Amino acid sequence: MMGAMSLPSPEPRAPLAAESPAGLVLRWLVPLRFIAAAGQCVALSVARYGLEAPLPYAQLALVPAITALSNLPLVWLRVPPERASGVAASALVLDTLLFTFLLQQSGGPDNPFSAIYAIHVAMAAMLGSGRVTWGIAALSAAGYALMFHWHEPRHFWHGPVSEGGSLQLHALGMWVAVAVVAVVITFFIGRIARTLRAREAELRRIGELAARNARLASLTTLAAGAAHELGSPLGTIAVIARDLSRAVEERAPLPSLADDAKLLRSEVERCRTILDRMSGRAEQLAGGDPSPLTAEDVRELLGPKELGPAACRLLVEIAAPPGAQLGLRSDFQAVVLPLVHNSLEASRAAPVRVRVALDGGQIEVRVRDEGHGMSPEVLERAGEPFFTTRPPGRGTGLGLFVVRLHAERLGGKLELESTPDRGTTALAAWPVAP
Repeated sequence: MMGAMSLPSPEPRAPLAAESPAGLVLRWLVPLRFIAAAGQCVALSVARYGLEAPLPYAQLALVPAITALSNLPLVWLRVPPERASGVAASALVLDTLLFTFLLQQSGGPDNPFSAIYAIHVAMAAMLGSGRVTWGIAALSAAGYALMFHWHEPRHFWHGPVSEGGSLQLHALGMWVAVAVVAVVITFFIGRIARTLRAREAELRRIGELAARNARLASLTTLAAGAAHELGSPLGTIAVIARDLSRAVEERAPLPSLADDAKLLRSEVERCRTILDRMSGRAEQLAGGDPSPLTAEDVRELLGPKELGPAACRLLVEIAAPPGAQLGLRSDFQAVVLPLVHNSLEASRAAPVRVRVALDGGQIEVRVRDEGHGMSPEVLERAGEPFFTTRPPGRGTGLGLFVVRLHAERLGGKLELESTPDRGTTALAAWPVAP
């Protein structure tokens, strides 16, 4: 039965918007103020023409007019992020004062719409500033308290909605106020809260990605340091082995000793080649190769120059137009070549199939071998750092781990599927870099 494992990584996302919480609140406050001005105009029209309430409509009409006019600069001008909190707080202070004036001119404590003060306090709380929140709360409480002294009683609020009815206008106004507060908090403030939570989640995702990149940088630094530190002693060993081999060949006392010396020199040269390759890859990862990759370049990268004689066992399929841009060459090398190397080694003499496709701005590479495969237990741990099933000295267990880090750094993913005794399929996908 086939096993499958996905090495989890976030799907490509849009870049995080450089918008502060205050900027988000201000962005939603602007349409809310226009809606508030329109709602006040509707309420005044209903009071005048529907209820024929005796109110100073000329003074009351100033409130929606000032609200709308003061909102226009917030629409036309781009507020710098560092000033968003101050601008939003100023708008909330103005709205609280205007609303207090509106209540004072329309019944003061008798006006049932005083519950709308809660909207101003809630918007201030979303700014994340305790000083602004307490300031708006204190201003609302003080404004409402002053109305007890300076208000003009409007007893029509306690009259019935309709002649002979039992429902008072005050009770109906309280219901409308509660409904307005509930709708605004549920919709506008709920949207702001969800946006802020999404922003925090995005920041956490970027923090995790930065931590993985830091681990990748540590690994590449380790490789470069190992190449630098071990290069000199290995060079010395190579010189000694060469001299030993020459001396033994001249004196020829023990043929086996000469063979051992030659083997020693061969293994040292092999180690130096591996370390040179590690050093070159570390430098490439540190600096990045900005050269673009096209569909024609893929066959070159999967040819004998990179893979040696084993490249003849590759069956490459490219599902992309010949001139299509496939991102950066360094990205392809860092993600795909280790997977191909692993498949060639696992399949030994069997062919390895590689399919490269371009789908909706994302490159997908599928590498399929016919090796011995992996059991579900091994597949579950594949990609863990320093986990390997190879004999000691044949691998460090970092190959898939580094490939996964590269894929996640690019905003992509790495998935593995494997069936024991039938082979393994590796799927790497990442967005094409411009």
